[in-house]
Amino acid sequence: MNFFQSQHEARRKTRFLILMFMLAVLAIVAAVNLVITALVINAGDETVGATLPDLNWIMNNLSLVGGISLATIGFISLSSLYKIASLSSGGGKVARSLGGTLVTAESKDPLRRRLYNVVEEMAIASGIPMPEVYVLEQESAINAFAAGFTTSDAAVTVTRGTLETLSRDELQGVIGHEFSHILNGDMRLNTRLMGFLFGILVIGLIGRAVLNSARYGAIRSDNSRRSDGAAAIYLAGLGLFLIGYIGVFFGQLIKAAVSRQREFLADASAVQFTRQTQGIASALKKIAAAQQGSELQTVDSDEVSHMLFATGASFSSLLATHPPLIERIKALEPNFSEPELDRLAEQMDRQPQNGTEVAGESVSTAGFASQHFAVTSDAVAETVGMPDDGHVQLASSLRQSIPENLYRAAHSGNDALPLVLALLLDANEAVRRTQLDLIAQQLGGTTVMTAETLQLEIQKLGAAFRLPLLQIAFPIIKNRPLEQIERIAQLVQQLIEVDGVVDTFEFALSRVLKTHLDDAAHPQHRHGNLRLTQLPEAVGTLFSVVAKQGHSEAGAAYQKGMECLGRHQQRIKMLIDSGQWPDYTPLQDWMSSTDTALDQLDGLQMPDKQALVSALVLTIFHDGKVTTDEAELLRAICATLHCPLPPFVFDAGR
Repeated sequence: MNFFQSQHEARRKTRFLILMFMLAVLAIVAAVNLVITALVINAGDETVGATLPDLNWIMNNLSLVGGISLATIGFISLSSLYKIASLSSGGGKVARSLGGTLVTAESKDPLRRRLYNVVEEMAIASGIPMPEVYVLEQESAINAFAAGFTTSDAAVTVTRGTLETLSRDELQGVIGHEFSHILNGDMRLNTRLMGFLFGILVIGLIGRAVLNSARYGAIRSDNSRRSDGAAAIYLAGLGLFLIGYIGVFFGQLIKAAVSRQREFLADASAVQFTRQTQGIASALKKIAAAQQGSELQTVDSDEVSHMLFATGASFSSLLATHPPLIERIKALEPNFSEPELDRLAEQMDRQPQNGTEVAGESVSTAGFASQHFAVTSDAVAETVGMPDDGHVQLASSLRQSIPENLYRAAHSGNDALPLVLALLLDANEAVRRTQLDLIAQQLGGTTVMTAETLQLEIQKLGAAFRLPLLQIAFPIIKNRPLEQIERIAQLVQQLIEVDGVVDTFEFALSRVLKTHLDDAAHPQHRHGNLRLTQLPEAVGTLFSVVAKQGHSEAGAAYQKGMECLGRHQQRIKMLIDSGQWPDYTPLQDWMSSTDTALDQLDGLQMPDKQALVSALVLTIFHDGKVTTDEAELLRAICATLHCPLPPFVFDAGR
């Protein structure tokens, strides 16, 4: 299953989740009506037994039944929306709500530093912004989770036990598993699950509050009539309490059904990240063998159980959100034998935990001056959202080769923004002075001086470092107030347009930054289900621009892409053959036209996005090579379409 199929499956499961949630709400509405109307009918009736409402009674009291139904639906819906909205500020809020402590690049602790490095390498390899990193300091169990709505507001959290127990390879396997959830759409699905289940739970919480109120009233009341009233309220509260928690039980069933298969997929993706099963399999074995296991102790893990790397609480197999550990291990290592866990448990008792043995990380000094990438046209689309070990190794080398002052600036609250602006400063002195004047007008002289200093270092680096620097600086920038973020986006646009000429890199960087900032500010934005045939002009515009970049025969490159689209969709082929599909058209204002086209094409459904990316690769690869500018433009397009493309693994010998 590739990225596009996985995203499509996640959306299908979201529709299934919404359907199940609606059915659960209807069942709860019926049950609440039954409880309250029964109390109304039997109020003041001193006979033994209870009378339930029949159809005639309901028809004669439709206003009451309708009011109860609307109130119940309102409580559940508003509670769910409130919960989802409260989580929209990012995965970091989920981590902090569970007691997570933020880990930064400045951490002096070797275990936390190693964790940060692994997450950063995975982010660069995946082509997404660096997520926030948290540790649950009070948890000795081995566990982790990823939370957030988009790749731009994601957070990765691990327990202290994970840091102290796992080796670097094992930790990398766990983080690879979590990145699979980020990339494959599981993270958004999991966050919605939290909101929906809270909406169902709220009925139980109301019932509990009514129970407490009635019990308190009965204790303080000396009047028998008031006691009878308190008893009626008590019964109503008890009914609502039971209904709510029965609803939660069925909600857990839904959660388990949605989550289990995605865990096998995430395990397999972790193997692709590291190109070996040992890391992720060994981490699972340690959970099975370790005394602390994966069960969280200091926080209520029920709400986030479906997000965790392994089961975080004791559930029956019916309600378990994860497959049994043994099944997951055997899926990775078919020859695994369970007695191996006993030997591992003894070994872990005798020897120090691997996590405490942290070696210093070597720094690669490999150059990145090559201008052409080793790439085949068929392979690139398959790497979208699916980086492998080669991408991770490249990301590690890139990260470790960034000069210390630039790396420090990318993680500095004061210097991250000047660093990003420095990436846009022009080599021409006159243009650069105009750009610096714009920066001074909006951000002051200190920012100008910092940007100038950082640009001198950036000029010494190859093109392969530019997008990674933006990726690792992004978490600092996105945490600014929304008003500042909007001003930054406007300033970036002014900087790239100052000389009246926008080059490919300037457009790529500004487009990636704009997309990430928009996602961070509006993480619940929904992408549509449009077809390519509904957006012929946008398709024609995008392919005309891409075909023009680096091709002397732009028309032939354009035609190559259209032929690929025609093979994916018969309807497009028919339109091309009949002359009703747009032809190649050189564009004067290519940047504005491309912006508009990309905004529209982001609304495509996933299978159509896959066809689009595949055709773009063929267009670019028409002349048999991919230049640095073409690679960065393609990555910017994919980022805008929310199809993250890893960095190109290039042939340094060319």
